[in-house]
Amino acid sequence: MAEEFDIDIDNLDEEALFAELGIDDIGLDEEALMAELMGDEAAVEEELLREMAGGDMAAIEEFQANQAADKLKQTIERNKREAAERKRQREEAEMATYLAEEKAAEEAANKIKESVERRKREMAEAKAKKEAEEMEAYMAEENAAAEAANKIKESIEKRKRELAEKKAQKEAEEMEAYMAEEKAAAEAANKIKEGIERRKRELAETKAAREAEEMAAYMAEEAANEGASEAMKRRIEERKRELAEKKAQKEAEEMAAYMAEERAAESAADAMKRRIEERKRELAEKKAQKEAEEMEAYMAEENAAAGASEQMKRRIEERKRELAEKKAQKEAEEMAAYMAEERAAESAADAMKRRIEERKRELAEKKAQKEAEEMQNYMAEEKEREAQQEKIKRQIEETKRKKEAEKKALEEKQMQMYQLSQMTPEQRKALLAKRLAEKKAALAAASADASGSDGAADKNKQLAALKLAFVEAKKKGDQEGLKKIVLQIKALQAEAAPVVQQVTKQEGTSAIAASKSEQASKYTLAQLRARPEGLDHSKLESYLTDEQFRAYFKMTRLQFNKLPKIKQDKLKEIVFKASN
Repeated sequence: MAEEFDIDIDNLDEEALFAELGIDDIGLDEEALMAELMGDEAAVEEELLREMAGGDMAAIEEFQANQAADKLKQTIERNKREAAERKRQREEAEMATYLAEEKAAEEAANKIKESVERRKREMAEAKAKKEAEEMEAYMAEENAAAEAANKIKESIEKRKRELAEKKAQKEAEEMEAYMAEEKAAAEAANKIKEGIERRKRELAETKAAREAEEMAAYMAEEAANEGASEAMKRRIEERKRELAEKKAQKEAEEMAAYMAEERAAESAADAMKRRIEERKRELAEKKAQKEAEEMEAYMAEENAAAGASEQMKRRIEERKRELAEKKAQKEAEEMAAYMAEERAAESAADAMKRRIEERKRELAEKKAQKEAEEMQNYMAEEKEREAQQEKIKRQIEETKRKKEAEKKALEEKQMQMYQLSQMTPEQRKALLAKRLAEKKAALAAASADASGSDGAADKNKQLAALKLAFVEAKKKGDQEGLKKIVLQIKALQAEAAPVVQQVTKQEGTSAIAASKSEQASKYTLAQLRARPEGLDHSKLESYLTDEQFRAYFKMTRLQFNKLPKIKQDKLKEIVFKASN
């Protein structure tokens, strides 16, 4: 008994219904199916026209002429649209090419600029580094020169101190010797004075003793001769004079001896003084000569130090000039290299601009040439279309003149033809599809009954035909037709179920076998680390399962394949490294 159900055509969801019926994945291409079912559409349409026109060939020819004119117009419009679309696509492609070339030129210019800037920075850094190194070398030389000058100054100061100490020591020794000589001279002078004083005292004592003796003798004589005569007195007086003369002579002699001693003492003192002065002059001359020699040696050392300092300054100045000349030469060479690079960059940029301008001209010329060719083709097509239209018009006019009398009898048929001509291409296509679908559905049903079970491919074709009939029935609003089509679909599904199950079983068996084969081709990490024979040791990771791969490499195969080769090799070396 047939299954009873209602179909709401207005709210019908085709996809859901097909999914429910199990035909959502048959890969239906309506246009391809229509072409396959219709076969020669022109022959079918001509047959349909004959049926509708009742065999009136004139009306059919007129209709076909009108239809050919419409098709020609549509073809021309379609060709125009296609030509315009091709032109637009070509212009877009050329514009994309031009923009890509512009972008490439800009990127090249930017790369050149970046290279120039990078070269400038490198030259500036190299220059700064070179200047820093030269400054360090110069500062080291300056420090060495300063240290050498300081050492020379310290040596000079040390020499000065040594000379000053020697001079002071020498002066102290000479002063000690002079003081010793002075002391000896003073002691000698004191001894001479003491000798003179002692001599004076001795002379005075001798004189007093002699005078006392003489006075005692005189007193004795006076006492003896007190009562003498006048002659005695004269003799006494004479004796007194004699004694006084002797005394005076004696005193004069003693005074002369004293004066001689005094003069001898003074002469000795003068000689001592002269010797002391002469010694002082000798010491002073020696001191002056020594100081002059030391001063000459000091001046020679000073001159040598000054000469060394001047020589050091000259070497420093010469080194400065050499560094300045090298720096200027280096800067000149770097500037020349930079200017050469700048000129090369400018030349490259100019060449790039010339290539871009040349490319623009070529594109413009090609575009103009292409537009001229398309315009010529379009004009030729227009002329051909006009010629065809004129030919069709002449044929139509000739047919109209010949069949003017017959049109009146065929008004009803012409009305039918007019109604048919007023239909849109979609309506005519739908009408043809409806007629053809009915015929093909009948043929398909008959073929299905005759062939029995020719395979899943025929069932799919029948389902596709039924689906197309379903769409047409829906457009018409034929609920009874929809019900019949659904019942036919279910019947086909019931017939195709064993075949589907068999195919599914075969596919499942193949999948299981493939899975087992794949599982058999996999190895454990320990086995792969042993490098079994017969395996590609450069692709050991391919012998791991996906789970093993993710567990050992901590990523998927897709992520691993995106890594650089060196990183892949590094990871493989870590994972497959043989354990000791």
